[in-house]
Amino acid sequence: MKIVLRLASLTPLILSPLALASENVPDHYGYIGGHASYYTFYDNDVIGNGTDGLDDQPFYGGQLGWRFNRNWSVQGWYEEVDGDAESKYNSGRRLDMKNYFASIRYHLDDYSLLGFEPYAGINAGEQLIENARVSGADENDELMTGVELGLQRAFFKHVIFDLGTRHAYSQDREYWEGQIYAGLNLAFGVSNDDKDNAKQERVPAEPAAVVSGDGDGDGVADDVDQCPDSASSAVVDDEGCQVYKMQTRTQTGEIYFEFDRAAVQGQFSDDVRQAADRMNAGDEGLIRVEGHTDSIGPADYNQTLSERRAQAVKDKLINDYSVDASKVSTEGFGESRPVADNSTAEGRAQNRRADIIVDIKERVPEFK
Repeated sequence: MKIVLRLASLTPLILSPLALASENVPDHYGYIGGHASYYTFYDNDVIGNGTDGLDDQPFYGGQLGWRFNRNWSVQGWYEEVDGDAESKYNSGRRLDMKNYFASIRYHLDDYSLLGFEPYAGINAGEQLIENARVSGADENDELMTGVELGLQRAFFKHVIFDLGTRHAYSQDREYWEGQIYAGLNLAFGVSNDDKDNAKQERVPAEPAAVVSGDGDGDGVADDVDQCPDSASSAVVDDEGCQVYKMQTRTQTGEIYFEFDRAAVQGQFSDDVRQAADRMNAGDEGLIRVEGHTDSIGPADYNQTLSERRAQAVKDKLINDYSVDASKVSTEGFGESRPVADNSTAEGRAQNRRADIIVDIKERVPEFK
């Protein structure tokens, strides 16, 4: 078990060629999952008050938690070992042990470590210790407090891998213990904050000239005003009604493909849906899908592969989200437009993509 968990700690390095430039853990989600951990007991006071101690021991359990904003989450944690905790000095003592912890964690949402999101936390709980070989023996109930550090990464949007270490201190018998853990969580209620912080400059409107008999102050006399509730700062026509202009707004998103594949992976379904929703929210809209590849393989093959990737996105827009086929165009660029260095695995992963470009035409009211 100890070897397994140590290998698990290398998972970020194993998966790093597949990681993009930033973390992919959602900002809000609940989760339930299971874990395995390996405990190290640093001294003898766990059971023996300096005369006997516990050997290092694997535990297994489950967890339930909620990430309530970009940076903070809470978690409840349970694990146990049933009669398998043994004396470090072969005294023959065997123990049942149960651990309960409640944690609050701070997530470094703006940082990524090899594609994993780091976090740190504090926790408190209890450790129940009972002699497995003596029926009705007294049970030790230890109050534990500790700290934890870890990494998280999401797979297929709803599966979150959790790898970390916790060190806890007994307030009763005054001993330290440490653990490393690996957990797998099923997420629900997944959502993200709007990270678009673009600020639009507002130009104050000049006050409209006051016209006698103009109740709404838009510059058109009440006896000919067909829209008597227009804003005084609005540009209006001869009948006093708001004038609109058509404005085009462009938004771009990307999805990524596996090597030599043109199928849209499940974790990018929401990105395709959001492109459809953005277009449908405007008065008019067009979607352009541009396919790309990395530099591995013949250029002619990559050109065809890029066209297939663009077509796969178009098919998903039409079949899954009812987008009008006449409003979606596709084009493949092969390996000719890389956005990252093709000499690295991480760079090639970013070049295996399709750009979804949504041009939305909106009616925007004009103001003075």
